[in-house]
Amino acid sequence: MKKWTIRILVLLFLLTGSACSQSVPPAEGEETLLVQGESGGPENLPPAFDPVVPAAEAVDPQWFADAAFVGDSVSVMLENYNTSTGRLGSPAFFCSVSLSQTNALSYQAGNARLPEYPKGSGQHPLVADGIASAGAKKVYLMLGMNCIAGGVDRASQDLVTLVDQILAKSPEAAIFIQSVTPMTTDSPRADDALNNGTIQAFNERMRQICQEKQWYFVNVAEAVSDENGFLRSEFSGDRAMGIHFNYDGAAAWADYLLTHVPQALK
Repeated sequence: MKKWTIRILVLLFLLTGSACSQSVPPAEGEETLLVQGESGGPENLPPAFDPVVPAAEAVDPQWFADAAFVGDSVSVMLENYNTSTGRLGSPAFFCSVSLSQTNALSYQAGNARLPEYPKGSGQHPLVADGIASAGAKKVYLMLGMNCIAGGVDRASQDLVTLVDQILAKSPEAAIFIQSVTPMTTDSPRADDALNNGTIQAFNERMRQICQEKQWYFVNVAEAVSDENGFLRSEFSGDRAMGIHFNYDGAAAWADYLLTHVPQALK
């Protein structure tokens, strides 16, 4: 009898040791230390890409030496201002009156409505070809004022197509989408199809696309808007349309660009 008692005690001891050796899941709310190399789950994933470029210390103007600016008549004033002041160094400008992403895709090379490049050459290459020829590594685009009245979806998709063409010719270029700037409070050009609401909807759509594509979004509009979202009157040099800048507006724009450069590219 004594032998059987000893055997039962030994068996119970072995069973208890086996149970203790099994891993026990942590109680709810209890922290678990990770061994090096183990995954910590979704909460340890890198943060999602934020396309909006934040304010920072101003860069040297020559940071823009390998940049290209693509735009319509609004951007022509920035080009004129920079030609006079050199505030942004020496980037290439591909800007022309009435240019839009939609017509830039439809024009044939040589069309006089395309931006001239090189300046004074009389040549009007396709936008993507001109940028590739310039060797640009940073491409800033502000287009939309001349086509968003036809629909935000079409305008945003056409801009994506134009950028895709640019990247096909300049695959290492960083893309910067600048927000379309607003209209003045008394703009004679504003109507049901083209107004600050349409502009804001287009800008928001492009911000979303920038996040998806990992392009940069430079919100220039915030630098020139008043408290109600209209183009500040002191920056407007255009009573006929209420969309174009004077030199003070162009200066504010240039200063914003200088202080909104991604840290990763400095």
